[in-house]
Amino acid sequence: MLTRIALYLGLLAALIAGAVAVDTHTLDPRAIIGAMRAHAQTAAPLPGENTPADASPAEGMAQPLTPVPVQEPVPAPVQQPYVIEPLTPPPAPPVVIAPKPVAPPVVVAPAPELAAPPVVVAPEPAAPVVVAPPPELSAPAPVVVSPTPLPPEKPAIAEPKNGKGPVPAKVLFSAEKLPSLGKAMAIGYYPRGCLQGGVALPVNGPTWQVMRVSRNRNWGHPSLVRFLERFAPAAAKATGWKGILVGDMAQPRGGPTPYGHRSHQTGLDVDVWFMPMPGHTLSAEEREKTSAINLVADDWKRVNPKTWTPQHAAFIKTAAEQPGVERVLVNAAIKKEMCRVDSYRKSDWMAKVRPWYAHHDHIHVRLKCPDDSPNCRGQPAVTDELDNGCSGKALDHWFSDKVLNPPKPTTPPKPPRPLTMADFPPACQTVLAAPERAQKN
Repeated sequence: MLTRIALYLGLLAALIAGAVAVDTHTLDPRAIIGAMRAHAQTAAPLPGENTPADASPAEGMAQPLTPVPVQEPVPAPVQQPYVIEPLTPPPAPPVVIAPKPVAPPVVVAPAPELAAPPVVVAPEPAAPVVVAPPPELSAPAPVVVSPTPLPPEKPAIAEPKNGKGPVPAKVLFSAEKLPSLGKAMAIGYYPRGCLQGGVALPVNGPTWQVMRVSRNRNWGHPSLVRFLERFAPAAAKATGWKGILVGDMAQPRGGPTPYGHRSHQTGLDVDVWFMPMPGHTLSAEEREKTSAINLVADDWKRVNPKTWTPQHAAFIKTAAEQPGVERVLVNAAIKKEMCRVDSYRKSDWMAKVRPWYAHHDHIHVRLKCPDDSPNCRGQPAVTDELDNGCSGKALDHWFSDKVLNPPKPTTPPKPPRPLTMADFPPACQTVLAAPERAQKN
């Protein structure tokens, strides 16, 4: 095949040499091609195409051709060039990675001894993620990826501006002016707990009025509000008073108060004054400036006969007899005075009347943990005292010099470390961070 091509090229050169006198622009390509075909018919066969084995190369050569007149060439139509565009595969549609439907709420229950309520946290739904595949790839089938729900994050605890540690819990709780959303629950222990879904005692009732309203401490578990609604008319009937004056209950979300109490944190404690409710509605100024009556003498060993009355004993008895009451705290001198009454001394409710520091101008009523608050930690029952706490060392201790006249320290005592949120059940952090529940007008 290569020999044939070489022969054609030689023939073409001979034709061009013989036609030097002719203008190359007047040659007809069709005539040239015809001459080439005529010459090829007289040419010797190429080697390998029926050519004798002894033939010499000269015998196969064509004779010189005579120039042939050529007509004026007709321009061939100009053919448009072929444009070959690269193949581009159609763009593949994007792959949509759709998140799995939101997992059901995760209920995290703390250990029973921590007395924390279940923490219900619902993960936020994730937005679909769109991933564009490379253009050279064909569109695959949609891929569905299920994201793993993240564990609930603990509410952030504010840090003080001076950078010396977390903010005291009493500052955080006292800053909340409304209760949290959620089912009402008492959480933790009385001096180290909080209140979820607290309710307010109205500042005015048929047989009660709330004192120190500016403190915003007239909140509690619903069981405490029901106790006061039941106790107020019963106390008014037992004493002949028009009603009772209610002191501190709890803050909207419980927790430690900035001042005044170590307890009152779970919505189950309330102070009720040793003072009858007046016959008129107290003004805001009267509620702030009026002081309760001190029933104890100056030596703190006996009651003051000028202020103590049998109505006060009936007042305490009525509180201790109410269902759900765990403790009624009074001054030791008041406990001692009530033990003098034989009928009181022999009554089972008398064991609930407990001596404690101060409490000379009010009673402190503490309720048992409600059934709807499984994470509330109650006090142990009183079972180890003789005569309902009226005899023995337990009562005598409160009249010793160690209690009544303690020695003055030689150096100022170091103030106790304020409680932080790390000291509370984890559920209290959730209560503190929860949205507030708006109050009905």
